Amino acid sequence: MRSKLNKRTALEAAEAKKTGQKIPVIGYALMGRLAQGDQTGYQLSLIMGPPRNFIWEAKHSQIYTVLGTLARAGYVTFSQVIQDSKPNKKVYSITEQGRAALREWVLQSPTPEPHRHEFAMKVVSMWTVSPEDALRVIRDQIELTNTEIGMIDEHYNEAQRRYNTTFPVPVTSRYFGLYAAIKQARDTKLAAIEWYEWIAEQLVDTLQGEADAAFESDDSKAT
Repeated sequence: MRSKLNKRTALEAAEAKKTGQKIPVIGYALMGRLAQGDQTGYQLSLIMGPPRNFIWEAKHSQIYTVLGTLARAGYVTFSQVIQDSKPNKKVYSITEQGRAALREWVLQSPTPEPHRHEFAMKVVSMWTVSPEDALRVIRDQIELTNTEIGMIDEHYNEAQRRYNTTFPVPVTSRYFGLYAAIKQARDTKLAAIEWYEWIAEQLVDTLQGEADAAFESDDSKAT
């Protein structure tokens, strides 16, 4: 059974490649969303755009540009919905050709992850500022990250409402990947906070040591 499925996927993927269109990663992310159900560009922008998403963020204009690319490639199609009191809207759907391309992309492995952590680079150079200033920067980062965790929690709850499901879901569910991705985003933020707090502890200890040394120096001078 598995060989038959793989053969069918390969044939579908070959058909999908005939378009010759270069699809960016965000295109596959959008198709993954559309595979779960038809959506308008606006709905996709709510899901993909910051601050609603900590998996793969995209600006409103970028989403519509990529949807156009997907449509020309034959990976998505759309229908016009006429509205009396509002501007007409396009509802996008993924095609079988798009599903084949999406499956081929998922099966490509391994997936190298880019490593670009700006705050870690700041930590590398943190010795150039005073411990007091460094501690302030760390505490600001902790506050920001806690705010981001709150946004992820909102995204988590909104996704359950949107898809009328309850997390966690079985691994065979079409929504398991979404649940796992949101969980990974949240767990990563929690791990970051643990790291920030560890740095803060080192700075607090340093400041306390400096304060104790200064006190002892003043006390010895007084005697």
